[in-house]
This record gives sequence, structure tokens and C-alpha cells, in this order.
Amino acid sequence: MILQHNSLIIALIHHFKEMELQFTSITIIIIFIASFLTLFPSFPSEPSGPGCDRCHPDDYNALMKIYNSLNRPYILASWHPNGNCSSWYCITCDPSTTRVTALDIEGKGIAGEFNGPAAISSLPYLTSLTLRKLSNLTGPVPPSLANLTRLQRLRLDYNNLTGAIPSSLGRLASLNSIDLSHNQFTAQIPSSLSNLPNLRDLHLDHNNLSGQIPESFGDFAVSPMYLYLSHNQLSGAVPAALGKVDFARIDLSRNRLVGDSRVLFGGGKSTDTLDISRNYELEFDLSNVAFSKKLVSLDMNHNKIYGRLPTKMSEIESLQFLNVSYNKLCGEIPGFRHGFDSSSFVHNKCLCGPPLPTNCTRG
Repeated sequence: MILQHNSLIIALIHHFKEMELQFTSITIIIIFIASFLTLFPSFPSEPSGPGCDRCHPDDYNALMKIYNSLNRPYILASWHPNGNCSSWYCITCDPSTTRVTALDIEGKGIAGEFNGPAAISSLPYLTSLTLRKLSNLTGPVPPSLANLTRLQRLRLDYNNLTGAIPSSLGRLASLNSIDLSHNQFTAQIPSSLSNLPNLRDLHLDHNNLSGQIPESFGDFAVSPMYLYLSHNQLSGAVPAALGKVDFARIDLSRNRLVGDSRVLFGGGKSTDTLDISRNYELEFDLSNVAFSKKLVSLDMNHNKIYGRLPTKMSEIESLQFLNVSYNKLCGEIPGFRHGFDSSSFVHNKCLCGPPLPTNCTRG
């Protein structure tokens, strides 16, 4: 920091000399700046990871290729050629190995098409990779990412990536979190993702994925599991094998799923959020379904669910959001601990009682 202060003072001296200020004026200004820096010795600097005293040459070469492929954006201005890459913005370095362990870039000020994915696979010590909100990050996910065997966290969300999700990601055994949401991925979900023994968090929502949910998704090893598949073109029945998984949160909304999805429910599960809304063809009897006691949000609107609302559903103390509208439910609405307005129940076959205006007929 002292060197930075000295550099600032020297730069100001040259600036004022060029303006032909008198020496006395320059001296006064220098004294003022020096006093100010003494009072406030630390200025905010660009965020970076733990510092290393040097940068591994292989990592440096890979990062420079990435930098050039991004057209040297302003947000990466600290990535100076011939500099110490361990202190660069968006980089985390392990002091014990001098290797780069995290590359986390978001899309502020980034322009130009990304052409350097192969260089990323030349960072073998990466445990975290984030490339998100890069509107010009296009094309398929390179299979070479499967070379990052230490990778634990992969975030490639809010880009314009296309093509199929590579099945080779299923070889990255250390991965515990994958976020590929908000892209343009097509084709089927690779069943190999269920091979990941540490995977806990999978976001594939807001894409153009098609086909069925893999039956192998019933083999996820970590519990509870977070699964987000909404806003795709998935079709077919919900695999019965998903009933073996304890989902903390599962969102299958806005797809083309059909049939019975009761396997997702269960009184002994840890589920706090369950969304199967707007599939339009999910059809089952809700009358005897058991619910997680931890349920906070349940959305089943716009399907063909029939039967009655179970009384035990109204006894879930944690339930804060409920939408069963646009189904084929009948019977009296039980009194919920947390009051819900009529929008939660409208457009069913014959639901009645508050908060709906239709009174129940006693027979």
C-alpha cells in the first residue's frame, strides 16, 4: 500500500508540473495528500482470493488466453500481462500450491463472443467455476470441462449456451452443485448426472430440454436434494424412482409431464418447496396424499388433479403458499392455519366454502 501511495504522489507531481504550478503550491498539495493517506491508509481494492506470492506459469498462460478471448473487458483490468495472476480480480489462489482454485466471472462490461473454453480446462486445480450473465457466451459446453476433476461447483447460468448438456459432466465426481439454468440447451437430460456421488444442487431450469426425466434420477445419493427442472419441454410420466429421493426442493413446473406424480409427496420427507404447476396433464387423486411436515410452498395449479383437499394439509404449520387452482378438486376447503385467498382455489370442479363464495351443500 505504501508503494501505491508513493506512486500516486509522484503521478500528481508530474501532473502539476505539466500545469506549470509554482513549487510552493505543489509542496502544499503533497503535504495535504500525505496527511490524508496517513489518516486513511487503506483504500478499497479489487476483490480477489487469498494471495499467493507468485503465479504458476501454466495457470497464467491459461488465464491470458481466457482474457484475450473475452476481448480484454474492463472488469478484468487487473489482469495485466506479466503480472501476478494470483491477485487478479475474479481469481482465487491457493497459497500452498500457488495454483488457481476458483474463476468467477459475471457479465459486467463483457463484450464479444467467448472463444476460450479449452483454456479453462487447462486450470486443473479449479474447484469453482462461474461464468454467468455473459450474453455472448454461446455454443455448447465443451466436453473438455470433464478434465477439471477437482471441480466442486459449476455455474454457467444466464448465458446463451446451446446444444446438449454433455454427459461427460457425470465423470466429475467432486461436483456438489451444478447450475446451467437460463440458457438454450436442447436434447435430453443426460442420465449420467445421477452418477455424481456428491451432487446436492442441480439447476437445469429455463432451457429447451426435452424427453423424459431420467429414471436414474431416483439414484441421487445426497439427501436432501435440490432439483430444478422447470420451464423446459420435458414430457412423459414422473419416474416412480423419484419417490426414493428426499427432495428439499423440487420444481417440475411448466413442462409437459403427464399422469400420477404422487411419488413426490410423503409425510416422512424433508420437502419444503414442491412445484408441479402448469403441466396441464398431471392427473391423480389428492384425497389420501401425505405431505411433508416441513412444507412451506406447494403449487399444483393448472393440472387435472382430482379428489378432496386432505384435512391434514390444513394442519401443516409451516405452509405459507398454496395454489391448487385450475384443477378438478371437489369438497369443502379445510380451514388452513395460514389463511389463503380465493385465488388459491378458484376454477376447480366443485370446491366450496371460504374463501370461495360458493357455499357447501349439506346432504
